[in-house]
Parts: sequence; structure tokens; C-alpha cells
Amino acid sequence: MALKPLYIKLFSILLILGLGILAYSNTFFSSFHFDDTPYVIENFHIRDIHHLENIWNWWPCRFITFSSLALNYHFNGLDVLGYHLFNISVHLLSAIFLWWFVYLTFSTPILKEEKIARHAPLIALLTGLVFVSHPIQTQAVTFIWQRAASMMTLFYMASLSFYVQSRLLQCHCEKRSSAQRSDEAISLKRLPRPKGLAMTLYICSLITGVMAMFTKENAITLPFMILLYEFSFFKTKEGFNWKPLVPFLFILLIIPIITLSFEAERLQAKQSFTTHNISSLQYLITEFRVIMTYIRLLFLPIHQNLDYDYALSKSFFELSTFLSFIGLAAILFFAKQIFAQYRLVSFSILWFFLTMVPESSIFPFGDVIFEHRLYLPLAGYAMFLVSGAYYLLGRNSIKAMVIALLLIISCNSVLTYQRNALWKDELTLWSDIIKKSPHKARPNNSLGLIYDNMGKSAVALDYYNKAIEIFPSYVDAFNNRGLLYYKQGNFAAALSDYNTAIAIKPNLINVYNNRGMIYAQEGEFNRAIVDFSHCIGLNPHYARAYVNRGIVWARRGNFIQAMSDYNTAIEINPNIPESYNFRAVIYAKQGNIADAMPDLTRAITLNPNYADAYYNRAITYYQLKEYDNAWDDVHQAKRLGLTVNPVFLNLLKKDSGNDGTI
Repeated sequence: MALKPLYIKLFSILLILGLGILAYSNTFFSSFHFDDTPYVIENFHIRDIHHLENIWNWWPCRFITFSSLALNYHFNGLDVLGYHLFNISVHLLSAIFLWWFVYLTFSTPILKEEKIARHAPLIALLTGLVFVSHPIQTQAVTFIWQRAASMMTLFYMASLSFYVQSRLLQCHCEKRSSAQRSDEAISLKRLPRPKGLAMTLYICSLITGVMAMFTKENAITLPFMILLYEFSFFKTKEGFNWKPLVPFLFILLIIPIITLSFEAERLQAKQSFTTHNISSLQYLITEFRVIMTYIRLLFLPIHQNLDYDYALSKSFFELSTFLSFIGLAAILFFAKQIFAQYRLVSFSILWFFLTMVPESSIFPFGDVIFEHRLYLPLAGYAMFLVSGAYYLLGRNSIKAMVIALLLIISCNSVLTYQRNALWKDELTLWSDIIKKSPHKARPNNSLGLIYDNMGKSAVALDYYNKAIEIFPSYVDAFNNRGLLYYKQGNFAAALSDYNTAIAIKPNLINVYNNRGMIYAQEGEFNRAIVDFSHCIGLNPHYARAYVNRGIVWARRGNFIQAMSDYNTAIEINPNIPESYNFRAVIYAKQGNIADAMPDLTRAITLNPNYADAYYNRAITYYQLKEYDNAWDDVHQAKRLGLTVNPVFLNLLKKDSGNDGTI
């Protein structure tokens, strides 16, 4: 019988893990999406696990998030499987810590004598299942970069759980110490152990709290959550114990200090995708409606969307905005009114609102609504749903409560699996988005880019044009359309789009790089070098600009400068095949065949469809008199559509003694 509680806990953990794995079982090979490009695929800061100072100097408030991506990149490169396994593991652990947190809460002085505490294992389990299965969590789990939200929540929940367990042990020690003073038969030797364990857990709480602060800035609410928890579940007639809170008030300063200590440009590493300039007041009044939308999504998770077309509120007294404010105020008033009698329900509501503050208040973000912002607040919803179901149904029939909640959990699990199917690749995801946000510029631009990469330029052009029609100052759409024109050989149209983009926003690195490519193509080498140099001035770690500038230097015959730029590009980003190909060409011109060969092989390894690299390696093999290998590479180059120089072919036929017939 003594082992029964342990079996219940193990069963609960296994059930949460099993449901979570099933719900996300179709995501292991989902592609990179959206912000994954700047933060993972093209992020040189995560390329070297041995130099994490690159991350610290770039975005210190997300140091742990980016360090985890660096770890993934070190072991997995750009293979998505490792990234998804990590994200799903974080989600499962977050659900388990929530389960533990709720379980511990029923042992607090306020709740332990309540009737609901008799069902602590069941309520904690159901809360964990609601959290792990809810479809709104997919954006923070399946969207690789948004591990920032789920990892922060993991450390946040761990910190709270360690804190609560520490406080419970402390209360236990105080009671035992009081009993010792009244009954000398109790041995003092048994007191230090729980005291020591309590202190260890308290230190763990502080450590995980600090880790949350360096994962995502939303963790700034943690000290306030601990204060709310103390007031809700530990405050008794004897008074309020402030001592455990003091160290957490100090870690509250971490994010403001870092924000003030580092340049704003470093902290704004993300490119802005917004199509609006939003004031603090307009953002705030819009968030009244957004939060009501969030609440609807929690209770009715349908019509989910990665990129909502959400109109900004024009005035506080706009009907929908004003009614949303009244609704939110009513919910908060309800939480206050029931606080004494239904403590856990009230706390759950306050949890939701407190954790919404960082991203739904007066601090404008690029977008007013994103589903991943609900990841931590959903813990409050899960506690509210289960504890509310108990008071509505469970007091009369636990069976009815369990059936109702299992139905909700089952439906949510199916919705989660279906939602995850849309994250399979870029085309399925953005096709779904444009059905729901057809009149928003970003989905049109994104689909245009997808079709452009698929070689469907006519379809892509239509989407680019629609994006620009919707938002005439959308620089990303001008840049992408310019690149499409460039690939079609329409340099005049491409140049016009790039000039328009630069006039709208003068510090766009990609646009300068692309315009430089046109100048290089048209033989305006000086202008090209100016544009590539401007890119490098804006971002000294932009490897593509070094490669392109190196090509121009080489065309001008300045091989020393070209070699320097290729070397720098490879040092910054060793995964650009063109760097190796063009460096090999210079090695070959210098007669350095020994260094040219591995560079060409590396270029082909990075891009197996790189026709120019096959052709250059064929020439190198010819110089080494390895004629069979030369013929193999010639055939590969021709298969990939490259027209091979007939002079070289005649030389190869003559010296090899065959005509290259396979």
C-alpha cells in the first residue's frame, strides 16, 4: 500500500508522455518555417558550439534559447529531426512540471483541508493532459524557433514547482520544530534533513528562474507569480512571509539591466515583418480584443492561423474594443469575488492575465496576435478548466467530471494532430494561411517565394504583385519580385524594384546585395563593389556579400582581394558552396591544384546539383590526368544542364583516348 502513491505518479507521468507523443507523432520531419530562416538556417551565431559568446554578444536575453539551437546545429546540422525531438521533449517536460505543480498545490496550508484536495492526483493528471494536448500549443512546439516560448515555460514551471516543494518542506520543518518544543521525546537528529532538502530545492528554484530569464523575456513575470502564489496558498492568519521572495526580486532585475546594457540594435536581431507602425496606446486597446480572441481559442480551438489578418483598434470607444474591455474587466472582477471560496479557480484566472502582460500590454510588438504567446498562459487555462469542472460537476459526480474532461482532451488531441499536419512543409502551411488571411500582404509574399523556389515564376509573380497591391511599402515583396526579375534576365525591372525598396528602407542588407549582383552582371563593377561593401558595413558577418564581392574582384583581376573575401566568407559560414567553387578557380589559376580539388569536392558535397563545380572539377581532374573522373564530372555537368566548352571536350577526348561514351 505504501507504494500506491508512487504508482499513481508514474502512471500519470507515462499517460502525459504517451498522449503528447501521439499528438505530435506526425511532426518529426516537418520542415523549417517562417522565422526559422533568420534564426536557424541563416544564423551564423549558432554555428560554433565552442564560441557561445557570439550568442551572448548578439542576444543575451535569449542566450539559452540560441544555445540550444547551437547544440542542435552541432549534432544535427540542418536535419529537422533533432530539432523536433528537442522541442517535443521540452513540451512534455513542461506538462510534467505543471502536473507536479498542481499536485503540490493541494498540500499547501490553504488547500490541503479542502474537499478538492482528496482528488489531487486526478486533478493534477487531467491538468497535465489538457496542457499537453491542446492544439493552441502547436505553434510553440512544431514551429522550431518558438521553442523560446516552450523552453521559458519549462524553466518557469520548474522554478515554481521547486519553490512550492521547498516551501512545503519549510512549513513541515517549522511544525516539527514546534512539536519538538512541546514534546522532548522527538529527536532533533531528524530535523536537518528536510531543512537541507528545502534549501536545495529553493536554490534549484532560483537557478531555473534565472534560466527562464535568459530564455525569453516573458519570464519577467515569475517573481510576481511567486508573490501571487504565496498570497493565494501560503498566507495564513499568522501573516505573510516575505523572506523567500527577496532573492526573486533581485532576479527580476536581470532583464531590465541586460536590456539597458546592450545596444537596442543587438536586441532587435529579428527583421521586422510588421506592416504597421503601432503606438503603445493603439497596441494596448487592440490587445483587449486580441485577449478575447485568445480566450475563444482556448475554449474553442478552431480556425487557427499562423498569420492572422487582425485589424487595429482605432479608438477605445470602438464598440468591439469597448465591449472586450468590459468583458475582461468582468472576468477579473469574477476572479476577485470567488477568491476566498474557490481559490484555485481564481488563481488560474489571475495566472492567465499575469502571464499575458508582457506581450499584451503597452509594449508594441511587430504583430498584435500570435498563438505561441498563449503557451504559458494556457497553464492557467488548464488549471481553470479542470478545477472549474470539479466545482461544477465533480462535487456531485467525479465520474461525470472525468468523462467530460476526457472528451475535451480527446477532441483537442485530434485537433492537435490535424493542425500539426499543416506544418508538414511551407506550401501546406502558407496555403492554409492564405485561405484564412487572403487580404494580408505577408501570406501573399510568402507563397510567392515558395512558388518562386519551385520554379513557378508566373504564379509567384502574381502573389508578389498582390502583396505589393495590398501594402505598397512592403520591401520584402519588392526584394523578392526583384530577384524573380533578375533570374528572368529582366535587369531593368529588377533594378527598379530594388531601388524602390531601398528608398522605402535604406538599410536592407539583402536588397543591396541583390542590386550589387545586377551591377556585376551588367559590368558595372565599381557600383557592385560599393553595394556589396555597404552590405558588409551593415553586417560584417553577412557571408554572401563577401562571396559576391570576391567574384567581382576576380573579374577585375584582383585575385588577392577575391581570395581574401572567399576566405572570410568560409570562416563566417562554411556552408556556402560558391565560396569553395570560386576559391578553387583562383587556386587553379595559380597552379595550386592540390588545394583546388578539395574545395571543389566540398562545393559539390554542399550542393550535389552544382553544375559549375562539376565542370571545374572535371578540368582539375584533366590536369591531374585522371580522365575517367573527368568524364564522370563532365557527364554530371551536362546532366544538370550546363553547356560544356567544346574546346575542353576535344582536348579531353584526345588525351583520354575515348569520346566519353558511358
